[in-house]
Amino acid sequence: MRIRPLSAVAALTIAAAGTLLAGTPASAASKTCAVDQGSVYDVCFDADGDKFIVNDLRKDGMRAVVKWKAMDGSGRVGQCADTDGAFNAAKVCDYDFKEGPQNYVLFTGFIQEGPRGAAQFISYTYTGYISAK
Repeated sequence: MRIRPLSAVAALTIAAAGTLLAGTPASAASKTCAVDQGSVYDVCFDADGDKFIVNDLRKDGMRAVVKWKAMDGSGRVGQCADTDGAFNAAKVCDYDFKEGPQNYVLFTGFIQEGPRGAAQFISYTYTGYISAK
């Protein structure tokens, strides 16, 4: 049976798309990302290493920020900002949260002008589990 070139290309495209969408189970399970402001910024919490990843996606002179609160008994709060402009490498802020099956962080993303500007494009509040579920 002879395979037409168009059919072979289509089969390879479908196979490649399936590979890209599959991802690695460990990384997919450990990362929680804000999806509601995806055209303005990306904000994720990665339980594998207790990291926040913030990426500015709009050239508007604003900084992308994630504000977080640890729900691990420590009472810690903080924020991480991508301050080097849009479409550069994402800012990664590495923390050491207390591990535990019931421990988590609450986080919200937004943009602001400078360190004290008013928050704009505020995301929903997300829950990132410190010990990946």
